Amino acid sequence: MKKWYKESYFNRNNWILENFNKLNLSNEETLLILLIDLCKQSKRTVTYDYLTEKLHKNSKEIDKIIAGLVAKHYLKLSTNTKGLVFDIDGIFEFDPEKYEIVENKDLYDTTSDVFGKPLSPSELQKMNDLINEYGQSKFIEALRISEAQRKVKMSYIEGILRNEKQ
Repeated sequence: MKKWYKESYFNRNNWILENFNKLNLSNEETLLILLIDLCKQSKRTVTYDYLTEKLHKNSKEIDKIIAGLVAKHYLKLSTNTKGLVFDIDGIFEFDPEKYEIVENKDLYDTTSDVFGKPLSPSELQKMNDLINEYGQSKFIEALRISEAQRKVKMSYIEGILRNEKQ
């Protein structure tokens, strides 16, 4: 079965632009994703030279942007006989509406929704500890990543936060 974001009627660029803030993308990350998608749609090869030219960045700066996208699991890099392959399908695996945190919705309820069950007392305690140590926005980002990886556990979220801190 074809993925919803690969259907011919789906406008990937509009979706990315509509959701970049919910996906916690910086402006540079958004532009890089859009450039990669443009190349894919027009059947052009994505190269560092192309990205550095279009973004007016050097290769170190491009590497930093790419590393951020890989860490968020929005971008996967691999190689084939033609060189480096950029895969941005990970960005479409999120359901941004699921993560929209509105003022009347408690973070605990949102986390329970992602976990698919009420949080246990030990999970609530761990969640409080993580929010106190890393902050609410970092916790939410780690929660998103854990959902994308289908590893929704407090220990996994904690690992993401520890790795981000280093």
